Amino acid sequence: MRPFLLIAAATLCFAASEPICSINSLRAVEAAINDRVQSNVSDPYYFYAPARGTYLQGYGAVFTVDMGLVPVSPMNYVSNPFKPAGAAEKDLTALHDRKLKKVDPLKAMMRELMVGACQKLPGLPASERIVMEAFLVNFKWEQSRDLPNRIVLTANKQQLLDAASKHLTGPELAALFNEEIL
Repeated sequence: MRPFLLIAAATLCFAASEPICSINSLRAVEAAINDRVQSNVSDPYYFYAPARGTYLQGYGAVFTVDMGLVPVSPMNYVSNPFKPAGAAEKDLTALHDRKLKKVDPLKAMMRELMVGACQKLPGLPASERIVMEAFLVNFKWEQSRDLPNRIVLTANKQQLLDAASKHLTGPELAALFNEEIL
Protein backbone atom coordinates (compact mmCIF):
# COMPACT_ATOMS: atom_id res chain seq x y z
CA MET A 1 0.00 0.00 0.00
CA ARG A 2 2.84 2.40 0.78
CA PRO A 3 4.43 2.23 -2.71
CA PHE A 4 1.04 3.18 -4.19
CA LEU A 5 0.84 6.27 -1.95
CA LEU A 6 4.41 7.22 -2.82
CA ILE A 7 3.70 6.93 -6.56
CA ALA A 8 0.46 8.91 -6.21
CA ALA A 9 2.21 11.68 -4.25
CA ALA A 10 5.05 11.85 -6.79
CA THR A 11 2.56 12.03 -9.66
CA LEU A 12 0.73 14.93 -8.01
CA CYS A 13 3.98 16.79 -7.37
CA PHE A 14 5.16 16.47 -10.97
CA ALA A 15 1.73 17.30 -12.38
CA ALA A 16 1.57 20.48 -10.31
CA SER A 17 4.96 21.64 -11.57
CA GLU A 18 4.18 21.24 -15.30
CA PRO A 19 4.12 24.77 -16.79
CA ILE A 20 1.15 25.97 -18.81
CA CYS A 21 3.49 27.09 -21.59
CA SER A 22 6.05 24.42 -22.23
CA ILE A 23 9.72 25.25 -22.56
CA ASN A 24 9.62 23.75 -26.05
CA SER A 25 6.85 26.10 -27.19
CA LEU A 26 8.68 29.12 -25.75
CA ARG A 27 11.86 28.00 -27.54
CA ALA A 28 9.94 27.61 -30.80
CA VAL A 29 8.83 31.24 -30.57
CA GLU A 30 12.36 32.36 -29.64
CA ALA A 31 13.72 30.56 -32.70
CA ALA A 32 11.07 32.16 -34.94
CA ILE A 33 12.01 35.61 -33.63
CA ASN A 34 15.74 34.97 -34.11
CA ASP A 35 15.25 33.62 -37.64
CA ARG A 36 13.00 36.48 -38.72
CA VAL A 37 15.20 39.24 -37.34
CA GLN A 38 18.29 37.74 -38.98
CA SER A 39 16.57 37.03 -42.31
CA ASN A 40 16.51 40.68 -43.43
CA VAL A 41 19.69 40.35 -45.47
CA SER A 42 19.39 43.49 -47.62
CA ASP A 43 19.24 45.86 -44.62
CA PRO A 44 19.98 43.73 -41.56
CA TYR A 45 19.25 44.30 -37.91
CA TYR A 46 22.02 43.45 -35.46
CA PHE A 47 21.59 40.98 -32.61
CA TYR A 48 23.31 41.78 -29.34
CA ALA A 49 21.52 38.89 -27.63
CA PRO A 50 19.05 36.35 -29.02
CA ALA A 51 15.39 36.31 -28.09
CA ARG A 52 14.42 35.07 -24.63
CA GLY A 53 10.95 34.01 -23.58
CA THR A 54 9.25 33.27 -20.32
CA TYR A 55 5.79 32.54 -19.03
CA LEU A 56 4.33 34.64 -16.22
CA GLN A 57 1.54 32.78 -14.43
CA GLY A 58 -1.79 34.58 -14.89
CA TYR A 59 -0.36 37.21 -17.26
CA GLY A 60 1.07 35.54 -20.34
CA ALA A 61 4.21 34.94 -22.39
CA VAL A 62 6.90 37.61 -22.59
CA PHE A 63 9.66 37.68 -25.23
CA THR A 64 12.61 40.08 -25.24
CA VAL A 65 15.43 40.69 -27.69
CA ASP A 66 18.49 42.98 -27.52
CA MET A 67 19.23 44.39 -30.94
CA GLY A 68 20.38 47.29 -33.03
CA LEU A 69 18.34 48.73 -35.86
CA VAL A 70 21.47 48.53 -38.04
CA PRO A 71 24.93 47.02 -37.56
CA VAL A 72 27.19 49.84 -36.37
CA SER A 73 30.95 50.12 -36.11
CA PRO A 74 32.24 53.27 -34.39
CA MET A 75 35.18 53.38 -36.79
CA ASN A 76 32.79 54.13 -39.64
CA TYR A 77 31.14 57.07 -37.90
CA VAL A 78 33.48 58.85 -35.51
CA SER A 79 36.09 61.38 -36.60
CA ASN A 80 39.48 59.98 -37.41
CA PRO A 81 42.53 61.25 -39.33
CA PHE A 82 41.58 59.28 -42.45
CA LYS A 83 38.22 61.03 -42.95
CA PRO A 84 37.75 64.49 -44.41
CA ALA A 85 36.57 67.19 -42.01
CA GLY A 86 32.78 67.15 -41.62
CA ALA A 87 32.36 63.65 -43.07
CA ALA A 88 31.68 62.13 -39.65
CA GLU A 89 28.75 64.50 -39.03
CA LYS A 90 27.18 63.62 -42.40
CA ASP A 91 27.67 59.93 -41.71
CA LEU A 92 26.02 60.25 -38.27
CA THR A 93 23.05 62.06 -39.79
CA ALA A 94 22.70 59.36 -42.45
CA LEU A 95 22.92 56.65 -39.76
CA HIS A 96 20.21 58.39 -37.71
CA ASP A 97 17.93 58.68 -40.73
CA ARG A 98 18.51 55.03 -41.67
CA LYS A 99 17.66 53.89 -38.14
CA LEU A 100 14.56 56.08 -37.96
CA LYS A 101 13.23 54.55 -41.19
CA LYS A 102 13.56 51.06 -39.70
CA VAL A 103 11.43 51.67 -36.58
CA ASP A 104 8.01 51.24 -38.23
CA PRO A 105 9.03 48.13 -40.21
CA LEU A 106 10.40 46.64 -36.97
CA LYS A 107 7.08 47.23 -35.21
CA ALA A 108 5.22 45.62 -38.13
CA MET A 109 7.57 42.62 -38.00
CA MET A 110 7.07 42.32 -34.23
CA ARG A 111 3.26 42.28 -34.72
CA GLU A 112 3.53 39.52 -37.32
CA LEU A 113 5.83 37.52 -35.05
CA MET A 114 3.33 37.83 -32.20
CA VAL A 115 0.48 36.58 -34.41
CA GLY A 116 2.65 33.57 -35.26
CA ALA A 117 3.58 33.13 -31.59
CA CYS A 118 -0.03 32.74 -30.49
CA GLN A 119 -0.29 29.65 -32.69
CA LYS A 120 2.97 28.21 -31.31
CA LEU A 121 1.79 28.56 -27.69
CA PRO A 122 -1.14 26.13 -27.43
CA GLY A 123 -0.92 25.94 -23.63
CA LEU A 124 -1.24 29.71 -23.18
CA PRO A 125 -4.82 30.52 -22.12
CA ALA A 126 -6.72 32.64 -24.66
CA SER A 127 -7.40 35.28 -22.00
CA GLU A 128 -3.70 35.90 -21.33
CA ARG A 129 -1.31 38.14 -23.22
CA ILE A 130 1.70 37.90 -25.46
CA VAL A 131 4.34 40.60 -25.03
CA MET A 132 7.33 41.33 -27.21
CA GLU A 133 9.98 43.83 -26.20
CA ALA A 134 12.90 44.98 -28.31
CA PHE A 135 15.75 46.67 -26.45
CA LEU A 136 17.43 48.88 -29.05
CA VAL A 137 21.07 49.83 -28.66
CA ASN A 138 21.98 53.44 -29.44
CA PHE A 139 25.54 54.52 -28.69
CA LYS A 140 26.42 57.76 -26.89
CA TRP A 141 28.28 59.10 -29.91
CA GLU A 142 25.23 58.67 -32.16
CA GLN A 143 22.55 61.22 -32.93
CA SER A 144 19.81 59.40 -31.03
CA ARG A 145 17.06 62.04 -30.86
CA ASP A 146 13.68 60.56 -31.82
CA LEU A 147 15.15 57.04 -31.73
CA PRO A 148 13.53 54.63 -29.27
CA ASN A 149 15.50 52.68 -26.69
CA ARG A 150 12.70 50.15 -26.24
CA ILE A 151 9.63 49.05 -28.18
CA VAL A 152 7.05 47.07 -26.21
CA LEU A 153 4.03 45.50 -27.91
CA THR A 154 1.28 43.71 -25.98
CA ALA A 155 -1.83 41.89 -27.21
CA ASN A 156 -4.39 39.39 -25.99
CA LYS A 157 -3.87 35.86 -27.33
CA GLN A 158 -7.51 35.43 -28.40
CA GLN A 159 -7.42 38.69 -30.37
CA LEU A 160 -4.24 37.52 -32.10
CA LEU A 161 -5.83 34.15 -32.95
CA ASP A 162 -8.84 35.99 -34.40
CA ALA A 163 -6.54 38.29 -36.37
CA ALA A 164 -4.68 35.29 -37.81
CA SER A 165 -7.91 33.68 -39.00
CA LYS A 166 -9.26 36.93 -40.51
CA HIS A 167 -5.98 37.90 -42.26
CA LEU A 168 -6.17 41.51 -41.07
CA THR A 169 -4.33 44.28 -42.91
CA GLY A 170 -1.41 46.15 -41.31
CA PRO A 171 -3.46 49.03 -39.82
CA GLU A 172 -6.22 46.69 -38.61
CA LEU A 173 -3.64 44.46 -36.97
CA ALA A 174 -1.82 47.42 -35.40
CA ALA A 175 -5.07 48.49 -33.70
CA LEU A 176 -5.06 45.27 -31.61
CA PHE A 177 -1.78 46.08 -29.89
CA ASN A 178 -0.89 48.20 -26.91
CA GLU A 179 2.30 49.93 -27.97
CA GLU A 180 4.86 51.57 -25.72
CA ILE A 181 7.83 53.36 -27.21
CA LEU A 182 10.48 54.40 -24.68
